[in-house]
Amino acid sequence: MQTKQDLELWYQIPDQWGYFSNPEDLRRRELIFSLIPEHVIYKKAIDIGCGEGFITRAIPASIVHGLDLSDTAVSRLPKDIKAVIHPEDKYDLVVSTGTLYQQYDHKSIYDTIMSCASEHILISGISDWLIDYDFGEVINTISFPYREFNQRTTLYRIK
Repeated sequence: MQTKQDLELWYQIPDQWGYFSNPEDLRRRELIFSLIPEHVIYKKAIDIGCGEGFITRAIPASIVHGLDLSDTAVSRLPKDIKAVIHPEDKYDLVVSTGTLYQQYDHKSIYDTIMSCASEHILISGISDWLIDYDFGEVINTISFPYREFNQRTTLYRIK
């Protein structure tokens, strides 16, 4: 399992994944949020496993929190995104992208998501790698090619 130390080493180089400069990743971010109607703005949202905030920056919410194991990564979040060590109460929208994989503590991530979600959960990741959990009622799902993989994104309503 990947450790905090592993992640700190990874994030020593900013934008190690190349997300911020890759048009394919910008398109992926658009597709991920295409499941949320354009007019919807949540009051409070959190991105669990936010990294440097590539996805976090596009969350349609008045208040956005970012949670990540790497202190180095969250130090690069924009000023309008609050880095948190633990969720602060409940969130109308909980987002988690690329975290529910075998190499991460996916059960703990799932538990954190469920403990702080009050309305919607948006889960996204490489289809073949995603570990499926019951997050509630599926509102919508989308699959699309991403790099050499297939990405799956699902929006859930808490039951």
